[in-house]
Amino acid sequence: MRVWLELAMLSAWSRRLPVTLVILAVAVASLLVLFVGQLRSDLRTSFGQAVSGVDLLVAPRGSPTDILLYGVFQLGRPTQNLDAGQLQKIRSTPTVAWAVPVQLGDTYRGRPVWGTEAEFFKHVKVRDQSLRAAEGRFFAEGLEAVLGSEVAGSLGHRVGDAIVLTHGRSDVLAKDHDDQPMKVVGVLAPTGGPLDRAVFISVASFEAIHQGWTHGAFQMPQSYTNVWVGLASRGQVFSARRSIEALPGAPLTAVLPGVTLDELWQTLSVVERGFGLVGWAVSVGALLSVAAVLLVSLSGRRREFAILRAIGAGPGQIGRLILLEASLVGFIGIGLGLAAQQALIWWFAEMLRTQYGVVMNLASLPQDAWISLLGLAGVTVLASLLPAWQARRLSLADGLHPPAA
Repeated sequence: MRVWLELAMLSAWSRRLPVTLVILAVAVASLLVLFVGQLRSDLRTSFGQAVSGVDLLVAPRGSPTDILLYGVFQLGRPTQNLDAGQLQKIRSTPTVAWAVPVQLGDTYRGRPVWGTEAEFFKHVKVRDQSLRAAEGRFFAEGLEAVLGSEVAGSLGHRVGDAIVLTHGRSDVLAKDHDDQPMKVVGVLAPTGGPLDRAVFISVASFEAIHQGWTHGAFQMPQSYTNVWVGLASRGQVFSARRSIEALPGAPLTAVLPGVTLDELWQTLSVVERGFGLVGWAVSVGALLSVAAVLLVSLSGRRREFAILRAIGAGPGQIGRLILLEASLVGFIGIGLGLAAQQALIWWFAEMLRTQYGVVMNLASLPQDAWISLLGLAGVTVLASLLPAWQARRLSLADGLHPPAA
């Protein structure tokens, strides 16, 4: 077997330029399949674990998907705010263990500003890890801000800096709150979620920079974007949702984050399958190019086959040689594609984590990736059968008298 392997490698080396191009084509196709597969898997995991410990997300009546995407990931816009009086009603619901408000709408240099309460840092988790301050502390009273790790790192802020928030999104119509700068008192440790790209202030501060002061004191907030709710028992989540949505006043929607994310992924499943099919089509095309290159070269190798026959090789052995050569080219391409995929993950992992909240795991292939690797290996062998059969047929027909080259 070793002799045939060496012979296959030397034969491929003699045609190294076209073989190298085929290997690169297979590598790129494999990279596409593996990278898209792992990105899809890690994207689901990252979104699903972006916020944990929160059982319900309560907002004015609306689409659960819209409420979740804006309330957690700041994608889209809210239609209306929740009246501050509703917060007390939610907290009074028997099954509710805690409820913290969140006010959105302002930005700081393109990053969202979250107005909330100090209890937010106590109850909310990311990937089942509690929030903690890498520097300084959480806000207490006054115009104080806590920065997400990406905000502090990319903008070079430290504890003690003063920052000026912007009313609304950062566009030509936005207005800076330059009359009331916020003092940075803490920086969150990295979470790998959307909280890394946020600036946190108290809801009282959020209200103060918009409404001003009353007799030197903060005003009470009048409304919130949503309320994050934790329950005494997760087994009561459906009864708690019914109780909250039945509260008197403006109608509310209580969103189950996990269920809503599953529904979102089901909606996007067609797009996911489309990307997967495109990747597989490209990969199969690249692997078929291995067979095509070998088939084209067979007519010029008939004298080589005759020499092999002369030294005792049978037609079956020549066919196996071509099968081994084609498989070797395909496997090398797949291996290079896997190495390139891991290199891309290493190169872009930090950018994806900080800017998009997607944590990609290096050297940890998901189940889909392993299935893809096995599938690519299988297609490689199948694509190699045709040139192997053709080589066997030619060597059998020519015998020791090949046509003149």
